[in-house]
Amino acid sequence: MIRRTLGYAAAVLVTGYLFLMYDTPALSAALVLEILHPFVSVACLHNMSARLTAGIGKVPAMGEKNQKIRVKLWVNNTSRIWNGKYELRVKIGGRNSGQMMVKKMSGMLEPGRKKALPFYFTSEYCGSMEVALVGMKIFDFFGMFYRTIPVADKAYVGIMPRTGLMPLEITRRTREFLADADEYSVEKSGDDPAEIYQVREYRPWDSVHDIHWKLTAKEDALMVKEYSFPLGCVVLVWMEYPKKAQSSEGFSKMLESAASLCMTLVEEKCIHMAAWFEEKNMRIVKWKVSSEETVHGLLWRMLDMEPYTDDSMRKACYEDAFRGEHFSSIVNIDGQGGITVNGEKQELLQL
Repeated sequence: MIRRTLGYAAAVLVTGYLFLMYDTPALSAALVLEILHPFVSVACLHNMSARLTAGIGKVPAMGEKNQKIRVKLWVNNTSRIWNGKYELRVKIGGRNSGQMMVKKMSGMLEPGRKKALPFYFTSEYCGSMEVALVGMKIFDFFGMFYRTIPVADKAYVGIMPRTGLMPLEITRRTREFLADADEYSVEKSGDDPAEIYQVREYRPWDSVHDIHWKLTAKEDALMVKEYSFPLGCVVLVWMEYPKKAQSSEGFSKMLESAASLCMTLVEEKCIHMAAWFEEKNMRIVKWKVSSEETVHGLLWRMLDMEPYTDDSMRKACYEDAFRGEHFSSIVNIDGQGGITVNGEKQELLQL
C-alpha cells in the first residue's frame, strides 16, 4: 500500500509539473483525473466490499503425507456493474503446532457471478491440518488502491501416515500370556475355564479333571473339554506426548511409529491396547486394536491428540486407569516417535 501510494503521489507530482510547464488541455484533464482518482476509488471499494464475498467450499476429510490435496474455495460477486479484482490469503498449518504457511490467490470476477477456485497444497507432516481463509483484498480498476475485507472461514484435513510393517519378534511370553477378556479365540484353545473351546475324545495325556461326564455318558466314550484362549490385550502401546516435546515433525513421527507398530502387531495376530492421556477431560483414552480397520480408526482418533502439561495428573490417571490390569509388554512411543519396550531401547523389538 505504501509503495502504491508513493507511486501515485509521484505520478501526480510529475503531471502537476508538466501542467505548470506546458499549457495543454490534455495535461489539465490528466491532473484532474489523478486528483479525483482516490475519491472515486474509495467510493467504488466501499460499494464492492459489501458485494464481494469468499469462503471455503468442499474439503476432503483426509489425505496422505506428501500428496497433493485439493480444496475448493469460492468467490461471489453480487454486483451487477463492477468487475471484482481480488486477492485471497490462505493459511495452512498443523492445528497443534502454531506453524502456519500463507499462500495468496488473485483474480478477476465478472459481475453477478460465483466462481469456484481449486486450491492445492501438500503437507510434509502427518496430523490435523488447518486450512483457514483469513482475509480478502479488493482492488480498484487500476490496482492502485485496495480495501481489506475480513474473512474467517476454516476447515480441517486429516493427514494420515502410511502404514507399513516393522521388524518385530513376538516371544512366547506374549504368545502365551493370558489376559482377562470378554472375547475368546475360535481358532486356538487355552486355559481359561470360563469358556469352552470345544469338546473332543479323550487322549492319554488329558487330565481326568477335564472329562465332560454328561457327554461321556451320552456318547458312551470318554469326552474331554478344551478351554478357550481369551482374546485380551496382552501388549500396551502408550503414547507419551508432553507439551515440551510438541512439534509438527515430532507428532508426525509419533503417528508413523504408532501406525507401523500397530499394523505389525495386527499382522502377528497380537491383540493390543493403545492409550494416551487426555488432559482436557482428565482421563486415559484406551483403544483396543485387533484388526486393520481398528488401526485406521486409532490413527484417525489420534489426529485430535493434544499435548499435556500436568505430569502429576497424568501419572494419577494412568495408575487409576490400569489398576489391576497386566500386560506382557509395555511399549512407549514418545513425542518424537522414539520407541522403548519396558523402559529399554531395542535394536530389534521383542515383545
